[in-house]
Amino acid sequence: MMLLDVRPHTHPAGPSPSAISADESPGPETYVSPPYLLRTKIHVPSNATQWPAHSHPEHELLWTDRGVVTMFADGRQWTVAPGVGLWVPAGVEHEGSSRESTEVRATYFAPETWNKAWDRPVAVRVPPAVRELLIHLSRAPMSKTERLRAQQVCMDMLELTDDVGVDVPIPHDRRLAFLVEMILSDPADDRTLEQWASLLNMTSRTLTRVFSTEIAMSFAQWRRLVRMRAALGFLAEGTSVKVVARLVGYSTTSAFVSAFRKTVGHTPGEFAEHL
Repeated sequence: MMLLDVRPHTHPAGPSPSAISADESPGPETYVSPPYLLRTKIHVPSNATQWPAHSHPEHELLWTDRGVVTMFADGRQWTVAPGVGLWVPAGVEHEGSSRESTEVRATYFAPETWNKAWDRPVAVRVPPAVRELLIHLSRAPMSKTERLRAQQVCMDMLELTDDVGVDVPIPHDRRLAFLVEMILSDPADDRTLEQWASLLNMTSRTLTRVFSTEIAMSFAQWRRLVRMRAALGFLAEGTSVKVVARLVGYSTTSAFVSAFRKTVGHTPGEFAEHL
């Protein structure tokens, strides 16, 4: 079952006024019922999962406790790993996939109660305290007052993060479609700019110009970014730095560590320690 299919069930009778269950029943088109602020759905698929393009009438924070989710939103590819979530505003179309046994969490927020100006997909820090509280809210019975107070604490603690970038801009020029598809599916592909230009039936100068115009970076910079985002996913799964280096196209571990630090701001080991 996909996360998109996990809809809350409607209870035949309303809860008592003193003890509101963790599984509040929203309306047919939403996950969050007034006067509540948010609601978290937990999903642990046994197999890799695909989400087709879709949108929600509520804001969504997609995050994980284990494993990696890859999402496409706002013309960019995002890697969601433990500790960093993806904020998707209400109405923004997104699609993606998760790997096997990824512990996916989706927290939905009522737009009318959200007061931060996050009007486009952004990376959001999800500290351990917030993760634990969101899971507790999804399972534990509480009074209405207690639930609202705990939900507000979660909202107050969420903040944007620049520590670990998780987005890769996607060129939309049709001439680059095959190149983009191939490198996103295999970041270790080491064909040169000239080889790609020949394969795409264009000059290397034209290919360079298209990349610069589309995403304001060179082909080499873009491919390194793709490789580092793939590396984040492998590291989050516990793969050794040496193996990750090979999986994302580096012949030596030292070259990979240097590129990772330059791009992400931390060494792979430092990143893994914070998972």
